[in-house]
Amino acid sequence: MRNELLIIGTSGLSKETALVARRMDPAGARWFKISYVTHLHEELGMRMPFGEVCVLDEDLQARREPVDVAIGVGHPNVRRKVIERLTANPALNFPNLIHPNLGIVEDLVTLGRGNVITQGVSMTCDIRIGDFNLFNLNSTLGHDAIIGTGNVINPGCNISGRVELGDWCLLGTGCRVLETLQIVSDVIVGSGAVVTRHITEAGTYIGMPARRLAT
Repeated sequence: MRNELLIIGTSGLSKETALVARRMDPAGARWFKISYVTHLHEELGMRMPFGEVCVLDEDLQARREPVDVAIGVGHPNVRRKVIERLTANPALNFPNLIHPNLGIVEDLVTLGRGNVITQGVSMTCDIRIGDFNLFNLNSTLGHDAIIGTGNVINPGCNISGRVELGDWCLLGTGCRVLETLQIVSDVIVGSGAVVTRHITEAGTYIGMPARRLAT
């Protein structure tokens, strides 16, 4: 069934999300139209890659006809607010957007809904992934990893085997999480940091090895 795909936001990440969708469906067999959603009236009609901004947040929340939606927002705290608001509307569907070059073996990677997996991502086997996660360019995910909900994995991030990641975390560009480690929810790992031990407290961690910033 052909449908419309609505991308939440008008940022660079929103453009990249639309790119993944169109790479999945170059002929428009699944999504005949891609549109963007904004909270700013002045952005209506603005041209974007593969579509234009033509839906207001308030109108989407009130929508009663089924439509596919993807989250093009990069910060976990903002993503959480958007997701909590939109998932209250049963008319909105949240497909997984997976770049066609990924080549996931479906029997070996379990996905929830609303995940976005971009070009160059590598995943191996016996992996469990929750809902609404973003895996950005060239990030890697090792065997037996468990990923929660709403996490943002930035470009070049390496997550080793048997890692368990909570919810609403942000892993910075080029950071590394060593094998068998656990990271609780609401953690930020800075760009280039190396996580060498369990993270049991929410907060921001930077450095090699990663240490929690004082609040």
